[in-house]
Amino acid sequence: MAKHNNENNDKIKEEKKKLKNKKNKFKRPTQLKESYRFSHIIDADKEEKTIQRDLISSKSKTVVIILLVCLLAVITATGWNYLAPDKVLDNIEKGISGNQGDNFPTFISGTTVSNGNFLYSGKNLIYVSDTSLMCLNKSAGEVINRPISFAQPAIKIGGNFILTYNINGNGYQVDTLAETKVKNEVENPIIQGDIAENGTYGFITSAEGYLSELTIFNSSDEQIYRYYFSDYYATSFALNKNGTRAAVSTVTSKNGSFETAIYILDFQNEEPIAVIEENETLIYSCEFMDNGAIAAVGDNESLMIKSNYTDVDKYEYDGLTLTAFSFDQSSAGVISLSPSSDGGNCHLIYLDKNGTLSKISDTDYRISYLDIYNGSIAALCADKTVFFNTVGEEVGSADSGVDAQSIALHSSNSVYVLGMTEIRDVSIT
Repeated sequence: MAKHNNENNDKIKEEKKKLKNKKNKFKRPTQLKESYRFSHIIDADKEEKTIQRDLISSKSKTVVIILLVCLLAVITATGWNYLAPDKVLDNIEKGISGNQGDNFPTFISGTTVSNGNFLYSGKNLIYVSDTSLMCLNKSAGEVINRPISFAQPAIKIGGNFILTYNINGNGYQVDTLAETKVKNEVENPIIQGDIAENGTYGFITSAEGYLSELTIFNSSDEQIYRYYFSDYYATSFALNKNGTRAAVSTVTSKNGSFETAIYILDFQNEEPIAVIEENETLIYSCEFMDNGAIAAVGDNESLMIKSNYTDVDKYEYDGLTLTAFSFDQSSAGVISLSPSSDGGNCHLIYLDKNGTLSKISDTDYRISYLDIYNGSIAALCADKTVFFNTVGEEVGSADSGVDAQSIALHSSNSVYVLGMTEIRDVSIT
């Protein structure tokens, strides 16, 4: 053991001697003048050189000037429009939001697209076919092209989120432009789904031992709320903008007629905070407005339920037939009613979110589809689209094609048209 310690001591002394010699050989690098210090590493062993402040000679300046003149010549030859700030921003947006497409018309991905699965949102056209979830930018470039495998697909959009689900099936997925965030299944067959702007989403489904149930999930696919319906069948529902409440339309049969109840559910409460009952009405759809009011469209009347959930404004159809309807959360809803058996001579009814429900126009048109967006109304009337403002004045029309099935309004004078095999972009001429 002693021998081992002595050998260690000798090694330690030798190491100290070497370190001392190295320390004596160390030479401090030449200090750079303050004006010549650079942020990157300078090799101290390199010979210090004089750095000239005037780095660009007069000859170099001449070359730069010639290049600038050439650039101006290119701008003049090609046109300022290609380099103007708005064009540059447009090109950046195209780079972010998808590939540069070949413009409309463009072929449909898949073979069939249902009318309600053809929507405009966030400067993009979004639709789901029997094979794909698609998102196209304004040049028909693909922003999203993701396969789906749902027998009866449906979509809902909330802010930057897209909910795709299988009607009468169990599967669903939540997408953004960047990725598929959730892909999962619920326990029971889905009747209808919806998604809020914060990514909260939910479904009404059938339920064992009950007539229906509502299940709500947060953006992380965690269940946060569930409500069972024992007296009514839930037919449709809508989430509010913040994903904190739901309006659920329900129906039951009593004494040989329909009875409807709209349940207002707050996810912090087990029981409904309000129930609005209507007799002999079947509610097809409801929607939260951005002021908290709820619009509801039924088979023989439409309602605007104010945010206190006690004051209700109604528009009764008086025997007229509902042919189409559409909602815009920021402003209103619009419906078309026909007095004739063939659906012609439609009236336009405007459902203002503040509670004024009134006829704004009598038309000569057979309206099969409506869209309302940003203060404009578009009506698909056979082979053309007719544009109205919100006071019912006709502002123009565009040829939509004889195969037009649906429209998606994307400006005050332009719509995307869903045809049998292609999608077109048409505007007032």
